Amino acid sequence: MRTFAIVNRKGGVGKTATAVNLAYILATNYKKRVLLIDADSQANASSIVTSPNEAGLAAVLQYEEPYYENLIDHTDIPNLDLLPANEELADLDLECMAGLKQPAFFALRDFLEILAGDDVYDIAIIDCPPYFSLSCVNAIMAADRIIIPTDTDGFSTGGMGKLVRQIDSIRKACPNVVISGCLVTRWKKSDVAEDAINYLRGKSPIRMFQHVIRASDDKVRESTWAGQAVAQWSPWSNAARDYRAWVVELLEQEAIRNEDV
Repeated sequence: MRTFAIVNRKGGVGKTATAVNLAYILATNYKKRVLLIDADSQANASSIVTSPNEAGLAAVLQYEEPYYENLIDHTDIPNLDLLPANEELADLDLECMAGLKQPAFFALRDFLEILAGDDVYDIAIIDCPPYFSLSCVNAIMAADRIIIPTDTDGFSTGGMGKLVRQIDSIRKACPNVVISGCLVTRWKKSDVAEDAINYLRGKSPIRMFQHVIRASDDKVRESTWAGQAVAQWSPWSNAARDYRAWVVELLEQEAIRNEDV
C-alpha cells in the first residue's frame, strides 16, 4: 500500500481539493482501493460522507478502537473509503500541549501497517491541516510520499524552502519518506504566476510537477458546497482536467501501474 500525505503549513493552497481529487480519480479512473484520511480538525475532506464516523482519526491517534472496521466510512463512490476527522483532533492537540495526554507520533503508521497487512487498500491519501499538529506529524511519519500544493503568491513561494527544512526535520525519524514534488494550484495566466513558477523551478529545493492546476472559475468552490471532488462535480472544468493530467504524471513518476501498486 502506498501512502501520500498532502502537506503545507499555509492555508488556502488547495490541500483538501488536491487530496479529494487525487482520491476520487484513483478510485474511479484507475479502480484503486483508496482510503482518504482527513487529518484536519476542520473536517473539510470528511464532507464527502453525509454523516461521518464520530470516532475516526482521533480514535486512531489514541489507540481507542482495535477494529479498523469500526472507524472507517464507506462513501457512495466505489473503491473510496474515508477515515474522518472531527473537532476531537483539536482537543487532543490541546490536551497533549497541556501535558494531560502523551502524544503518540506513530499511531497512524501502526494503523496503516495493519491495513497493509490485511491488504485492504492500494493507496492511502492524507489531507493534512495547515500546521504541524499531532495528526500532521503522524501523517508525515506514516507516509511514503509527501506532496506539497502551493499557490503562486509571494508568501507561498517564498516560504517553500523553510517548509521543506521543517518537513526534513520531522523526517529524521522516518528517513524513507520522500517528497514527491510541489504542485502549483489555482494557477491563472499572468506575469506574476509565470515568475513564481520560474522561481520555484529554479530555487525550490524539491521537484516541481510539470502540470499545474488552473483556477476553474467557481467550479472548485461549487464542488465544496456539493461535498464532491471537482472531477466529479464538473468533469470538464479546467481544474478537473488538470487534476486528471497531474495524476497521470504522478503515477508515472511513482511507477504505479494501472493494474497494481
